[in-house]
Order: sequence, then C-alpha cells, then structure tokens
Amino acid sequence: MSIKCIFYSYFDADKGIHRTVQSNTFKVISNITSIQGPRVLYQVPENSVTPSSDNPSQPPTLFSFDEISDYIIPKQQLCDRLITFCRNRYRLLGYPICLEDDKYDRNEFIFNFVIVLDESEEFSSYKPVVKKLARLFRALEEQMGFLWNEVTRSSVYTLIEQVMEDLNSYLECMIPINESNTINLKLFPAIPPPPPVKAYHVPISTVRFESIMDSNWDLTMQRIIPFIDGVNSVRRISELADADYTLTKKCISELLYYGCIIIVDVFRFANIYAVNSELYNFVNDGATATTSSGGLQEECQAYISNTGRLLDFPAILDLYTSLRQGLTVGEWSLENAERLKDVDVRRFIQFGIIKGFLYRVHKYPVRIDDGTGAVATVGPATAAVGSSVDLHALALGHGPETPGVAGSVVAGKMGKSMTTGSGLLMADRSLPLLRYLDGAHHFDSICTDLQQSEKDVLKNLAAYPIELIDR
Repeated sequence: MSIKCIFYSYFDADKGIHRTVQSNTFKVISNITSIQGPRVLYQVPENSVTPSSDNPSQPPTLFSFDEISDYIIPKQQLCDRLITFCRNRYRLLGYPICLEDDKYDRNEFIFNFVIVLDESEEFSSYKPVVKKLARLFRALEEQMGFLWNEVTRSSVYTLIEQVMEDLNSYLECMIPINESNTINLKLFPAIPPPPPVKAYHVPISTVRFESIMDSNWDLTMQRIIPFIDGVNSVRRISELADADYTLTKKCISELLYYGCIIIVDVFRFANIYAVNSELYNFVNDGATATTSSGGLQEECQAYISNTGRLLDFPAILDLYTSLRQGLTVGEWSLENAERLKDVDVRRFIQFGIIKGFLYRVHKYPVRIDDGTGAVATVGPATAAVGSSVDLHALALGHGPETPGVAGSVVAGKMGKSMTTGSGLLMADRSLPLLRYLDGAHHFDSICTDLQQSEKDVLKNLAAYPIELIDR
C-alpha cells in the first residue's frame, strides 16, 4: 500500500481552479484561469506536474491536470460525494466539498483533497480516509476559515506531506493542527471474507488465546475457545461447550477472518491423503532457508515430533511421498510403524494439509439406477407412477435432478433395490440419507450432520444402490 501523491485543490473565483500538489519529492502550486489556462507557479522537482521547456530531460508528469480538473472541482451536484477515477495508470480518490456563504466570492467555496494511487492498488481502505480528511477540513473551514485564510492555509502543505509520509510508513497518522484539532487517520487493509465454516471443519489456533482474550469477549467465544485443540470439529466444539451451534459457527468464522485459526478436515485413520505439486516447494525450502530464521523443513521436524527427537528430513520426505490414493492412513501407519515411533501421525498429516502440499481424497456416495448403472434422478419430471423410490422422494420435497459427478468408482453397488419388501423397510428408516446421495456430500459432511460413525452410515446406505467415488 503506497500513496503516490496527495494534492489540495480549490476553485478561486479570480484565478480559476487553484491546486497545491504534494508528493514524495515535490510540491507544486498551479493556477488555471479562464483566460491564460494552466500555469505552474512553483514545482519541485521540475517537470513533476507540468512539462518544463527549460528542462526537457525531467521525467514526465503523473497526469495532465487540465484533462481531469472538471472531476477534481466538479459541479455542485457531485460535491459531498466520493469520486474515484483512473487516469494514466493512476487512480484518483477525492471528496469535493462545497460551502455556501456570502463571505466567499460567488458566495461559495469548493475544495478537494485528492489521494493518488497506482491503478492496480486495492483502494477500498482509502475511501474512508479521503472522506474523513475532507470532512475534517470542512469543519475547520466552518469554524475558523482555515482554508480561506491565506495565513492558516499555508500550513496545508506541511500537513498533507506528513499525512502521506505517515500513512505510507505506518498506515496511520496523528498530526496536531492546533490546540483543539488533530488529524487522526488509519488505513485498515482489506481482508477477504473467510470461506464458509462447515460442521466437519476442525479449527487449529495460530495464536495463544490466553494472551489476547479478556472478559469483554463474546460469551460464546469464551466458552468455545478452550475446546479448539486441533482435534475437535466445529460440531463437537459446540457440544462440548454446550453452546448454540449457529453461534459457534459465527464465532469460528470470526476467528478465521482475523487469522486466529486455520481450518483442516477431521482426522481419521480411515482417511486417504496424497501429495501434490506443492511438494516441490517443501523439498527446495532447505536451499533457501537461512540458518538464523529456519525454514519449512525445520518447522516440520519440530511440529511432528512427539518425543523431542527430530526425524531427519529425507525420512520425512519419504513418508510423505509414500501416501497415495487407495491407501488409508491406518494402513500407511502399519506399513511404516517403525519409522513413525517418534512421529505424531495426526500432526504429520495436518502439517502437510496446512502447508498445501498434501490433499485429502474424499469419499462420496452416489445413488445409481439399479440395473443400468446410471445416476438416479429424483423429481417431478422423472417420477414414475407406482415407483416407491420416486414417491418417497416427492413426499420429502426433493427438487429437480442432480447431475452426475465424474470420478473414479472404487466400490460397486450396495444393498437391494428399494422396490423390494426388505429393502423398502430399510429405506423407510434411512430416507434422510437420500439428500446426501447426489455426489456433492462426502462422508465427513454426512457423518457430522447425522452424528454417526462412517461404519454406521455405510450400514444405513446398504438400503440403496450406490457407488462410492474417490476424488
């Protein structure tokens, strides 16, 4: 985040639009008159705002003020509004102010403080700064004629220079104007909204909550934080804290927004994981890490150890690359039992997920049409008269058909057709599962929502002809 320029501009009834420009390296005063047009009175360095015939070797100006002056000092209808536009790869943000009083020439005084940024810069955090700066000087002008009076106006140059320097260096400023007025501005970097929090997500803290939490925190937040341990899911946390699930999700989302936690999936030994191309960065981290600060490899060695003895990196890398599709963590642990005696398997897996070089292979149940192998559809358009499957689905209010999901089939059909007597009885007990068989719900989601183990869910799914898809 960097401000390229701040300038103060106002309409002079005698001289036209008068502007004072402040940038990192120059101050400029320029006048635009209806007769003479733009005229630069002073600029440092030369050629910073208007071209100088005396010094043609100077760098070009940021933009032509003549071309944008109508947007800097606009008609009254656009005053007291935020105006932002781009010119010559720069973005200008201003908030023109119009004051009406018979002490002014033409009975009005229009001025504007404009911030100039790179066009590609994220500018949402600068909007409140521009508004507050304009309203502050409006109040000063109404109270004491600060901008209209030539004596007090001379301090504007120093003020906006200090504003720009402090905002660029510290993202905030506190500059005294006089005994009763101070410029207090702060830039709040834009933070993207957090991803949706699901019941099966497991939060892991990135801060020490005991050092930042106090009695003024939200009551639900205080109740759930002791149970954020990297093992409990969001649903489980709400149960252990005896807190409302919806409020728990909101609190977790808030912690995620401010970077106090990160989210991983539920760890089970039945899970399947595999490495991706990000492993390259993990392998090459040792060549770029400095001895003083350590690197990703050293961080991994310390994080996964459960005995204090650090496993050497080649052994760690070999363990990660041995994870593959079709191999559960439990089976992998048995294969590598001797090498894992000093390793916390849960933390080993979580480290790879957090750093992005390990991904989870989820299992999705998809209902198929018994006999054809096609994905079954449920809805008014496909309901067959006398079909118990469709009648039950319609009674439950299921919508139009769900498209099939591409993937690798790893298990065959399960259970009997729902039109048989025994199958129908089992289906009656398991009808809530129908909405999970669209290929969009993996077992973590299903088990957490139903609060059942994967074994129990699979037992209930025996009533349906389904395929299990890994992806």
